[in-house]
Amino acid sequence: MPTIAAPQESDAKMEILTANLTRPKAILFDMGGVLQDASVTWSAETWQRGTPPAVERPEPFDWFLAMSKDCIERYLALEPPRPAVDVRPVIADWLRRDGMDASPEAVARWFRRMLWWEAQPIYGFVRPALERLRALGFRMGVVSNTLLPGDALRANFASAGILEHFDVVVFSAEAGVNKPDPRIFDIALDTMGIGPDRAWFVGDKPQRDVLGAHRAGLTAVLVDSEHAERVHDSPAHMPDLRIRDIAELPEVCERL
Repeated sequence: MPTIAAPQESDAKMEILTANLTRPKAILFDMGGVLQDASVTWSAETWQRGTPPAVERPEPFDWFLAMSKDCIERYLALEPPRPAVDVRPVIADWLRRDGMDASPEAVARWFRRMLWWEAQPIYGFVRPALERLRALGFRMGVVSNTLLPGDALRANFASAGILEHFDVVVFSAEAGVNKPDPRIFDIALDTMGIGPDRAWFVGDKPQRDVLGAHRAGLTAVLVDSEHAERVHDSPAHMPDLRIRDIAELPEVCERL
């Protein structure tokens, strides 16, 4: 899986916004926009970018693409904060409607192919940053909202050489709860045996990541992105620390 450079939406510099920022014991990361490309368009292009060559393209691909888009559009149409959903009934409806095999086995096959939609190239700076943080003694994990279970996402992390750095990986489609609900953070912290007052969460969306982290009692770190200006929507969206990307985290932590 190739790595890519992170998009730079502004010239924002590292900014500590909380006077009593303390060194964490654990750092949790969002996925899209923090570790990997935050692509939201399911298209032939994103399928090719996110899928290893060994994974055969589903055929008929036009049908697969239309069915997949219907699944994501139904999900995005839900009122935020969106609940975790199961798209397999939608797949079954499409198969029956078009006179295709709609057995549980067939639904499972198409569902497994869909898992690759959310796997996108890892930013080039991520692995070095995680290696530095691990060398500094930090425990790390991932907490991310996903429409689909994380089999392909974990394979993508492993291919990029970053899965080994995470003590826990929590995807909302598996946990049954989405950010900003604090329970998804609790799952990760309980697994690690660490209290929220000793943990940071790094995300790119103020309305989801900052709000959710603060509700769960974590220090909230915001990376620069197209969503960053939503800090002005509410005082609850203001992070404790703002950085360009996670390449800046080791330096921040070394200062504390």
